[in-house]
Amino acid sequence: MQRIDSTHSTWWFDTGEMRFCRLPKGVAPAQPPLDREWQPYFGLDIDTTGAFTVALNPDHTRLLRAYREESEPTTELHLVVDGEA
Repeated sequence: MQRIDSTHSTWWFDTGEMRFCRLPKGVAPAQPPLDREWQPYFGLDIDTTGAFTVALNPDHTRLLRAYREESEPTTELHLVVDGEA
């Protein structure tokens, strides 16, 4: 299990099951997420700048990008590819 704190959320990555859960800041991180809160992911790239990108499909065309809490800029960015929201 890998935890990453971004500017707005706490991200949990279950690397064995290739699934992740994103919890809003303020939710107790020790509280285990419910099964329905987990989503599959197909890649996690952590940049040296503190940014990280989560691939939501096997082709890596749907991505979420965020920044670790201590990195700049301090906003969270959601990328939409292929016209999907």
